[in-house]
Amino acid sequence: MKEAVSMNAVSNRRAKRLVLTGVAGLSALALAGCASGGGGGGGGEAGGPLVLYTWAASEGDQAQWADFISGAQAEDPDLDISVEGPSFSDYWTKVKTRLSGANPPCLLTTQAARAQELGDLLMPLDDLIEKSGFDIENIDESMLSGMTVDGTIRAIPYDAEPIVLFYNVEAFQAAGLELPGATYTRDQFVSDAKALTDGDKKGLALAPGIFIPNAWSLADGVPAVTEDGELDLTNPEFVEQIQSFFDLVAVEGVAKAPEAADGSEVSQQAFTSGEVPMLIEGPWMYGSFADAADFTLGVSIVPSTSGEAAAMTAGSGFGIAANCDRPDEAFAAIEALTSLSVQEKQAEARGIVPARIEALPAWAEGKTEGSSEVVEALLSNATPQRTTPTWNQVETLMTQYGVQGYRGELTAEEIMDTITNSVAG
Repeated sequence: MKEAVSMNAVSNRRAKRLVLTGVAGLSALALAGCASGGGGGGGGEAGGPLVLYTWAASEGDQAQWADFISGAQAEDPDLDISVEGPSFSDYWTKVKTRLSGANPPCLLTTQAARAQELGDLLMPLDDLIEKSGFDIENIDESMLSGMTVDGTIRAIPYDAEPIVLFYNVEAFQAAGLELPGATYTRDQFVSDAKALTDGDKKGLALAPGIFIPNAWSLADGVPAVTEDGELDLTNPEFVEQIQSFFDLVAVEGVAKAPEAADGSEVSQQAFTSGEVPMLIEGPWMYGSFADAADFTLGVSIVPSTSGEAAAMTAGSGFGIAANCDRPDEAFAAIEALTSLSVQEKQAEARGIVPARIEALPAWAEGKTEGSSEVVEALLSNATPQRTTPTWNQVETLMTQYGVQGYRGELTAEEIMDTITNSVAG
């Protein structure tokens, strides 16, 4: 983005899932400090380390990259990668400055949601993919789509996270309800939520912002942003989807309106405490929820009108800086960083849903019965979360005005018009 912005909703949620494992391996990173541009550069001299510029300010981030690199070095013992970078929230502006400085890095990370924003900074990878024989057929299609800019792939994803509905199995059983799985209609969902609602105790927990309403809309195949990267909030179909989500509070009464000041932890704690039996979130939260809850954790699709599985996916990947002078070495590093063994390790240790389809069984380990089938069904019909350079403004305004939508004080049409006009202005 053109200005410093706060962490977006998906990354704010995912940051809470980072497990501080592998900290002892941080020396392998040879961390080069923060993003101001010091340190040995990314292209570096021939034979020197490749620099990965990424969000690397926290111990959790550093541990994650240490795990990636140690796993990649098991594939390629000669691989030499050092890491530098700021916090996640600063990354999206500082990466542009870093690449214009001396000794720019060769390797970059991006989210699929932000690939369009960094498109000019990322080298098209299609020729390198063909030259190396890298098999993209086993990489999640939705994430590859999200990493594609102007018809060319700009990054190789390492995870593909379809947004899911978590539920309290015992609460469903106590209410005599059938457990939802890889199919779930909205009519049945509302019926179940009403059966689970008792006065002030509601069936569904909600957080402010546009991330979850966007996932709700994409479950019916309606995006907030076009494939060309244009904001499309006033599209009547999208407005209808958001109104139906608001109506879960204002009309159906199965959820409480979130407060604008609520963080995602408010709805998460309401769910894990057993106060509320359903929550829409990312699958990266499974481990945290399972640790915090004293009930059996169920996983279903975000309900759709038809009941068929369709997902909004969120995920990140590795790309090569457009001005990298060692592209073949950089792509070989990406091949190792996104290898099957690395993704299996990440799925097992950190609970991320891997972008490699054949690594999905590693995520299924330790999950309740049917969870992996839900994730597989969602990934078979998935659309990446797409955003625009103004997305943080959209998120902020939806957080502000959405509360009135849930309360029935403003319609979705009024709110989407207000947000669109404010962002355009």
